Amino acid sequence: MPHTGRFLFGILFAFVCLVTVGAALAGRLATVNHFQCYRVVPGTAWKPVTLPVTDQFGTLKATVGQLQVLCAPASKNGSVVTNKAAHLACYPIKAPGFKPRSVVITNQFQKAAPLTVVVPAHLCVPTGKSVLSTAGPPAVKGLDNYVCYGVKSPNAIATTPITVIDQFGQAGGSALQPLSLCAPAGINGSQLVNATTHLVCYGVKLGPQVKKTPVSIRNRFGVASATVVARQSLCVPTIKKLG
Repeated sequence: MPHTGRFLFGILFAFVCLVTVGAALAGRLATVNHFQCYRVVPGTAWKPVTLPVTDQFGTLKATVGQLQVLCAPASKNGSVVTNKAAHLACYPIKAPGFKPRSVVITNQFQKAAPLTVVVPAHLCVPTGKSVLSTAGPPAVKGLDNYVCYGVKSPNAIATTPITVIDQFGQAGGSALQPLSLCAPAGINGSQLVNATTHLVCYGVKLGPQVKKTPVSIRNRFGVASATVVARQSLCVPTIKKLG
């Protein structure tokens, strides 16, 4: 093969590999929804519980507190929602002994971006949700538990206009800085649905304000009531590797 032909073949081969890898990455991320997360006021009494939780950083002995956040599957800029019933209910945790880690993340907002994972902050569990005036919340399948860690980012992200639609309505605005990295996790030895796809949750500036909405939820901790009061963050599917 002449030199020019070999050169062009090499370029074509590299391009095909790049497209193939990109398509594979997009496919992995597409199996997990975006989530619009809301601050909630819990309406059910809670007794702290301690659980062994295992993710890619190791095993934590996590003491789980009262419900703080409900995350609804969401469409961002027209993305498809694949599991509309599966929400995440997020509970604050205390898990002493965690050592900060450096990771590199890639998602729609950041490419090969470094983060420092600082401290375990929440345990988010698959949850069914209904408004209180309807039938009770369903059980859900096809979604992992997540341990969400507070993060520090050395770089500012570009202002990114977004439109988010979920069961609580439509909002427009922008994504801000990363707040947390959520790693898929097993509780008491449970198996993972998708061990590679994480979530990174970004602060958001969105309007209009959400209408306060009473809801009922069902998950591994039982059935509980809460009131959705304010948007808090947008979590997007993310690939992570250790830095």
